[in-house]
Amino acid sequence: MFADDEARILTEAATRDGVLDPELLDSLVRRRERGEPPEHIVGGVEFAGLRLSVGPGVFIPRRRSAFLAGLAVEAVETRAPRAVLVEAFCGVAPIAAVVAARLGTSAARLVAVDHRAEALTHARINLPADALVMRAVVPDGLSTVLDDAGVLGSVDVLAAVAPYVPTASRALLPAEAVDHEPADSHDGGQDGLDAVRGLLAGARRWGAPGGVVLCECHRGQAPAAQAFAADLGFGCRVHHSDDGQTAVVEVLVPR
Repeated sequence: MFADDEARILTEAATRDGVLDPELLDSLVRRRERGEPPEHIVGGVEFAGLRLSVGPGVFIPRRRSAFLAGLAVEAVETRAPRAVLVEAFCGVAPIAAVVAARLGTSAARLVAVDHRAEALTHARINLPADALVMRAVVPDGLSTVLDDAGVLGSVDVLAAVAPYVPTASRALLPAEAVDHEPADSHDGGQDGLDAVRGLLAGARRWGAPGGVVLCECHRGQAPAAQAFAADLGFGCRVHHSDDGQTAVVEVLVPR
């Protein structure tokens, strides 16, 4: 985010009924000077044309994940009406929110799963009232909550921005991410793919025949994820974003 964008965001947050509150603006600027992300300060983030609720201590959706959101919309649209979409590692549920906004609430039954209560508070704000927002450790506890929701084995689209930063690389992230976002929202293990492999390994348990699993990763990790999926007997393809960095691994659940 550029400095002029930050200034605009903070100024807008300090304006009430068209009047700028200088004291409030000063307090917001001081928080930013201490390294707090502007999205946490103002309680919101722009994502794929939506304004999503976020707050201190939660992972902030990245613009690059709009690519995954678009693929999820396409996958749900081909399986609508009332496809089952699960967003795993949902955080504030940006992917499910985009699907609901673009296709309407009748297109899919939305289930968002994460283990952090503070993130799920924002997910409930960002999603329609009939969405299921459930707390569980992913992927280990995913089968249990999907069974509780009555969708185990009938998930048409499972989409996830799982943590995929290699452990040794987390220190290279911007300081505001390291200091103000949960470590486990970044850390994907030695090669960054531990969580992605966990999701792919469970695809047959969770997915409906002909369903898909969509996992974001770095394009350099995609070949390893694709090879893992092939070893499990899945058909798999990789979508590459125009940003030159982001990839989405798509795995098809056999019919």
